[in-house]
Amino acid sequence: MYFGAKNISVSYGKEQVLKNLTLSIEPEKTTAIIGVNGSGKSTLLRAMGRLLKCDGEIIFENQSLKKLSNLEIARKIALLPQSVQVPEEITVYELVSLGRFPHQRFMQQSLSQEDEQFIEKIMRATNTWNMRESKVSELSGGQRQRVLITMILAQDSEIILLDEPTTYLDVVHQLDILKLLKDFATELKKTVVYVIHDLNQAARFADNMVVLKNGELFKSGKVSEVFTEENLHEAFGLDVTLGCDTFTHSLMITGVKYG
Repeated sequence: MYFGAKNISVSYGKEQVLKNLTLSIEPEKTTAIIGVNGSGKSTLLRAMGRLLKCDGEIIFENQSLKKLSNLEIARKIALLPQSVQVPEEITVYELVSLGRFPHQRFMQQSLSQEDEQFIEKIMRATNTWNMRESKVSELSGGQRQRVLITMILAQDSEIILLDEPTTYLDVVHQLDILKLLKDFATELKKTVVYVIHDLNQAARFADNMVVLKNGELFKSGKVSEVFTEENLHEAFGLDVTLGCDTFTHSLMITGVKYG
């Protein structure tokens, strides 16, 4: 297994949220995790990013993450959770630069020229360079989310995990970010995994799709295999019709029977 979970379970008190779940993530692809609220999506992502303790194993290149140091893991896996606490006085550039920490040498006090060049490159790619001197506390919700994503991308980890990365973004910026993440996977050979609620956007931008149901793996595979009317009915309780996006020809929900 390149990366994923092996027989993991997570409980909050007496409630078991993930139940003996095994999942393999394909390298250098984008994977969207979908499911109804409470199905375990965010819990799975947090467990794979080692933000939550779990029974079972999180695997990277056929070995347990428990065998790697925290610094080694940070160089391999970057995680952006839903809620991030940011110091009020920190600037956008300072926040993004924190992503370079795993690559800095012991006792290094400042950014290297290589770090600075990489940060500028990433910030220009995410359209945050022009706000680099602004305080994060002064940004709109959408701008702040874009900066947080930029910080994660600046970490330059092999695996990028994001929990609802398009939260607070308008539709134009949602499309920008999802395209950017797909480009990172394709051009920079990154493995990108994100939780997302918009099913059509998941189908449009992801290579693979994971569907959770009641804390268990319901379906996993290529979007064309997983994103079917039957699977959506079983996982979400929706009667839908599928068609093709006019521009991209990707699968999309064209009709929903409700009530």
